[in-house]
Amino acid sequence: MPKKMQNNRNETMVESHIEDYMISAVSSENLNWLKASYKFHTYAYRDPRSAFSTSVGLPVVSPTTLLLGIASTLFRMGLADEARSFLMVAHKCKVVIDAPDGVIFFRAFHQLRRYETDKYDKYNPRIGMTNINQGTREYGLVDGAMTVYVAVPNDQIEPAKTALTNLTHLGTHDSLCALEGEVEFSSPLQIIYMPSKEFATKIHQDGLAILEKGVTIITLSCFKSAIQPVSQHWWMSGGDDDTELLSYTIPGRFDGTTRGKIYRKN
Repeated sequence: MPKKMQNNRNETMVESHIEDYMISAVSSENLNWLKASYKFHTYAYRDPRSAFSTSVGLPVVSPTTLLLGIASTLFRMGLADEARSFLMVAHKCKVVIDAPDGVIFFRAFHQLRRYETDKYDKYNPRIGMTNINQGTREYGLVDGAMTVYVAVPNDQIEPAKTALTNLTHLGTHDSLCALEGEVEFSSPLQIIYMPSKEFATKIHQDGLAILEKGVTIITLSCFKSAIQPVSQHWWMSGGDDDTELLSYTIPGRFDGTTRGKIYRKN
């Protein structure tokens, strides 16, 4: 069989396995997919394994970041009841993110401002005063749009659509973005973005030709159980009980430079 025909056949097999994976993931929960694409003015998202003071950037955000961003946007718009309702089912939602065409990462210095407390010294004379340290963060210049797909229960479609329409940042608070087009119903049937262990089991051995373009394994944060409210007004996530770190497979690769790194999807 000619090599070109073999590669087309292999890619078709891979897409079929990915489609079966995505359909089964949604049908079991009776979820509906929403799609939104964002252009970035500035972009920064920290690898969840890296320290805050020396953060390392990734070309896509974690599922938890997108889901908490939806809830945060609803709170910001005064839709507190809708936000609380969404947080109750956030762990059931599915997230797929299509990385932008490329990201040029560079490091920038920033000031870390914290208040002095009595956590380590009960007689600290600087309690309540500002403590300033210097750290570094990787920012990115984004080529193209980052497209997010989120599958939500039927009763959460309108709140999630409203939040995705009014989302102002994705990643850190200074990672400013703007919606491109409109939020629409669409499923991500041919996008490689899934936990690497499931990627390994779902992709048939004969379908590995798609890997010739390159794939990258990154670590992202995901919900594994419901977020527990701390009080009437506060919710917290990120503990061992409700989140976990998983290795995800995304298309593309990184190239190192003398001043940073470059991510290329294709």
